[in-house]
Amino acid sequence: MLLYQRLEIANGGTLFLDEIGDLDLGLQSELLRVLETNEYFKIGATTPTIIDVRIIAATNKNLEYLIENKKFRDDLYFRLNVVPINIPPLRERKEDIPLLKLHSI
Repeated sequence: MLLYQRLEIANGGTLFLDEIGDLDLGLQSELLRVLETNEYFKIGATTPTIIDVRIIAATNKNLEYLIENKKFRDDLYFRLNVVPINIPPLRERKEDIPLLKLHSI
């Protein structure tokens, strides 16, 4: 599904973008433009489509490293990194496994 289709479906709500660190540089620039203007043009349209969407992005990659190596846009990182939440991997918090097991039923 295209980025714009997902944004349109999420209009008025929240869009979760998993593995944002794997996003192609071209799509990163498109996403940044949408985040800055809250609009995009559908193919063949003469007027923009206005959207109101909240973005939650996740990745297991080191985005600072990707920025240094020109694989992730620093301006997009700045836009997405408003409320960072760092969750250590489960292997580093084994005490959570019994609690997770109780909620998986």
